[in-house]
Amino acid sequence: MKSERARIWQEMMALSPLCSGSLNEQYLACGKPICRCHDKRAPQRHGPYYKWQRVIGGKVVSRTLRPGPELERVRQGIANYHRAQELFRKLLAQDESELLGRGVGEVEGKKNFKRRLEKR
Repeated sequence: MKSERARIWQEMMALSPLCSGSLNEQYLACGKPICRCHDKRAPQRHGPYYKWQRVIGGKVVSRTLRPGPELERVRQGIANYHRAQELFRKLLAQDESELLGRGVGEVEGKKNFKRRLEKR
């Protein structure tokens, strides 16, 4: 079990870059009324552009990215972030099952659980 924990921590430390949020592909119309993107029959929007949205300090922050190395780093960072969350859930599940295996936190009712913790 300890070697599995060490492997998970090693994998988590190797994840870089980390980026939270989501990435959405967009095709946009410009402000020029005679542009191809405003054609009535077959509009051809500009793009693709990629909108990276995440929450920072309780506010949604977005940034528009064009195809290229920066976009690929953000894509990799988001994938790494999801992998890190998955690995953390595994660690959490291991720790909780280890605690439950020792008899702490078993479903006995809230009062019994509190008394049991206070006696320690």
